[in-house]
This record gives sequence, C-alpha cells and structure tokens, in this order.
Amino acid sequence: MSLAQRETDVLSTIIESYITTALPVGSRTVANTSRLKLSAASMRNTMADLTDKGYLEQPHTSAGRIPTAKAFRLYVDSLLRMRPVSRDERDSILNHMTLQGLEISQMLQQATALVSSLSHEVALVLAPGGNDVRWRRVDFSLVADRLVLAVLVLDGGIIRNRVVRLDEKVSADDLIHFGNYLNSHYTGLTLSEARSRILNELHRTGAHLEELCARALGLARLAFSGEAEAERQLFVEGTLTMLDKAEFTDSARMRELLALLDERTRLLKLLNNTMLSADVSVSIAPDMPEAEDSFAGLSVISAPYGVETPLGVVSVIGPLRMDYGTIVPVVDCISKSLSTLLKDRFSA
Repeated sequence: MSLAQRETDVLSTIIESYITTALPVGSRTVANTSRLKLSAASMRNTMADLTDKGYLEQPHTSAGRIPTAKAFRLYVDSLLRMRPVSRDERDSILNHMTLQGLEISQMLQQATALVSSLSHEVALVLAPGGNDVRWRRVDFSLVADRLVLAVLVLDGGIIRNRVVRLDEKVSADDLIHFGNYLNSHYTGLTLSEARSRILNELHRTGAHLEELCARALGLARLAFSGEAEAERQLFVEGTLTMLDKAEFTDSARMRELLALLDERTRLLKLLNNTMLSADVSVSIAPDMPEAEDSFAGLSVISAPYGVETPLGVVSVIGPLRMDYGTIVPVVDCISKSLSTLLKDRFSA
C-alpha cells in the first residue's frame, strides 16, 4: 500500500522521534518538528490514516502513536538517511583490529567489541566454519616417537592443530614429503572437499596407491577426519547495553532476551541465513523465518565478511527503534575491514 508524500513525511518524523525517545509521539510533537506546515488537527487525521494502514499503533487511548514493525520495514527500505563512517573513523577501526595481530579469533573478538561500542547494542560476530573454508597448507612435525603434530592452515589465517599417534614410526623427512604431497593435491579445496577426496582416494585405489601417497592420505585422515564438524565460534559483546533500553525494563522480557542470546542453535541459524546476502541486510522480526515470540520487537543488522566467499557475519541485534542510520554503516564498515584484513594477510 503506497503512501502519500505527506504520510511519508509524518511517518518518518514519528519514527525518528521514537528512535530518540522511546516514547509515544503525539500530533503536536509531529506538527512542531515536521517539515509540513499542518495544524495539530490535520496531523491527527494523517496519523489516524497511518494507524488504519498498519504503520502506527496507539498503546493507550490518551497516548500518542508508536511505529509498528511494518513502519520500520518501510523506513529502512525507503526513508532512511545514512550517516556514513568517515575516513578517519574507518582508519581507526582498521587500526584497532590490526593491533590484534595475526590470530583471527583475536581480530573477531576486537571486531565484536568495536561493533557493540559504536552501535550501543548487542554485537555478534560469527567465526568461519570448517566446511567451507579453503585448505591453504598442512605441515607435520615429529613430537616424539610415533607422535606427530599436524598443523592445518585455512583461508583467513584459521589454524587447526592436532596431535596424532601413529602405529608405525616415521621420520622428519617422511613428514616433509607427506606435507608436500598433500599440499600439491588439496590446496584450494574447501576442507569438506579435501576430506571427501581423501576418503575417496583411500577407498577407491586402496593397495594400488604408492606407499608415499597412502601414508600421507592415511595421516591426513587421522589428523582432520572430524575437523569440518568443529563448532563455530560465536562472539557476543554488549549484552548489558540492553539494561539501558526502555523496551527491556520488564524483567520477564529481559530474561527472555538473555535466554535468546544464550541459545546458540537459533542464533547460528539466524546468522547463517544472513550470510546469503551480498551486502548489509536488516531483518525485522516478522521477516525472519526463525521469528518466535522471543524475536518480537527485535531487529538484526548483518553483513557477511570473507575473501572470495563469505566466511562469517558481523551482526547487531537490538530493539526495532535502533539507530539504523548510524548502525548500518558501522556494520558495513567493520565487515569490509575484516575482509580487507583477511585478504591482505592471508591470501596468496
């Protein structure tokens, strides 16, 4: 249902006032702040029309109006005025993450803290999972007799270590040859592709494999057989910011939100779905296939990060009245900064 320009201006004014104050907005307030030179009576009529169309609701008979989820959807899609992150702010964000060193988990932790600090909302950053991350290099070291340390480096600087006990003795030279063979055949494949191919090679060729190949594949199978199923890390910062939100002054609602943030399964499903977007996405509770009562009144702003394919996602979760004009550019900036760091440091 399309809106007239006057209705659009009134709705935008109400939404922006509600974002700032969290209070119902009366017709006199809109008349004083809107660009439209309308009387309070004319403004009341316009607000009544917006209420009939499902964009506003009145919490109490004598109160003003508050925007609905439908109104915020329209606002985000068509009315929002972005406040871009300045070049100095971008440089500062990149420098903060650069100071964390090469370890990706430290960079993701810092990114999560930055998102929460800049948005004043709960920030979530999903780390890369094993299945879709590409094999860069594997190295083996002899720790003790028949005890081998396997170090697998994946795209984005993700490093997986595992100590493997062998049934037979190997030399340091053997391990170098094993690593060279595996790197020449599996570099560039996703970890799940590499694992599948290793198992197929072992089953398909069996005794026909040269001894070097068979031993290298056998060692790789031992070292990384369960690696793709490793649990993805989810970094969360800013939970206490919810205490300052008018929407969560009710203790039952606050407990419900905290329970939601503690349920990895639902959060991972939600964030995995947002990774399908090529850019920043804004999900408002009715838009979410995962939406349940606990998602009511919430929005999620997300942007994927990665080198060639999405590796993870940067997100903010908060009330419908989030400051989208500020937060959307922040999420976009930090996701792109992560992509830049991963590309600069870990791409060939």
